[in-house]
Amino acid sequence: MKKIFLLFVFLIIVFFTFNFTNKENLTYSFYHWKNSYSLKTQDDKLYIKVLDINYSNKLEVIRTTFKTKPKDNLSIPVIYITNKAMKLAFLDELVNDVAKNLKSLPFKYDEIQFDCDWSVSTRVKYFSFLEKIKTILNKKISATIRLHQIKYFQKTGVPDIDYGLLMYYNMSTVGDFDTKNSILDNNIAKKYHYNFDKYPLKLKLALPLYSQAIQFRQKRGIDIFEGVTKQDFKKNFKLIKDNYYEVTKSFYFKGRYIYKGDILRFENSKISDLEVALDDFLSISKNRFNEVIFYTIEYKNKYNLKKLLRY
Repeated sequence: MKKIFLLFVFLIIVFFTFNFTNKENLTYSFYHWKNSYSLKTQDDKLYIKVLDINYSNKLEVIRTTFKTKPKDNLSIPVIYITNKAMKLAFLDELVNDVAKNLKSLPFKYDEIQFDCDWSVSTRVKYFSFLEKIKTILNKKISATIRLHQIKYFQKTGVPDIDYGLLMYYNMSTVGDFDTKNSILDNNIAKKYHYNFDKYPLKLKLALPLYSQAIQFRQKRGIDIFEGVTKQDFKKNFKLIKDNYYEVTKSFYFKGRYIYKGDILRFENSKISDLEVALDDFLSISKNRFNEVIFYTIEYKNKYNLKKLLRY
C-alpha cells in the first residue's frame, strides 16, 4: 500500500513538472486586423494586417490606413490574400504590388507574414510567390498554416519559409446551420492531430479571443456580426436551443436590419476551450516556439492571458 501511495505521489509530481516545463516560458502577442490603425500606445508585439488582397475582375488591394505609427521592430506586417486572388492574379503583378506596398510602410520590421489558405491547385504559385518576395525584400518570412495542411501535408505541400503559424480556429463551416462553434471546436480539431511529428516547419500557435453571431434565414447563413455577447440577446430574441436565438421582432441589430423569424447562432472563444486547445497543441507539437498569438488585440482584456498560459 505504501509503495502504491509513493508511486501515486511520484506521478503527480511528474505531471505538474511536465506541465510547468511546457508553459513556464510562454509569451503572447496579438493580431491587429482592422483596415485602420490608430492605437495611441503599443505595449505588445503586434502582427498587423497591412494589405487585404482579393480578386474580382481585377486584382483588388485594400491598404491599411495608419493614423498613428506602430513601434519599430515590435510590429510584423501581415498580408492577407484570398485563394481566388492567388489563382487568378498574374504572379509578377502580385509580387510587385505587394513588394511596393511593403516598402512604403511607416514602421521598421524584420519579418513579413502571409495569410493565404492555399489549395492543391494554387500551392506551386503561392510557394513561388513567397520565394520571390523573400528574394526581393530579404526579410524573414512566415505564413499561416491550417490544421488540414499539417494532417495532409504530403498532398498540400510545405512552403519554403522560416516558420509557420498554426491557426487554431475557424476550423468548421461557419454557414452550416448545424455547426456547433465555427470559431473553436476542440472535438473537430482533434480529428486533425496527425503528422505533427513529421511536419518540417517550426510552429507558433494562434488562438482566438473573439465572439460572433451568425445570422440564418431558413437555415441559410446570410450574415456575421462580430463582437457580439450574450447580453445582446436579452431583448427581441428568444432562446430556442443552446446558443441559438430566434428574432421575435424585426429591428436594427448592430446597425443592420434583421427580421422576425431569423435565427442567430452565438459563438464564443470560451476560456475552457482555449485551455484545452493550448494543452493539446503543447502535447502534439514538439517543434514549436513558445509564442502564442491571440486574435485580436481588441479582446486583450477579455481574459487574464498570463493566467491562461500558466494555469
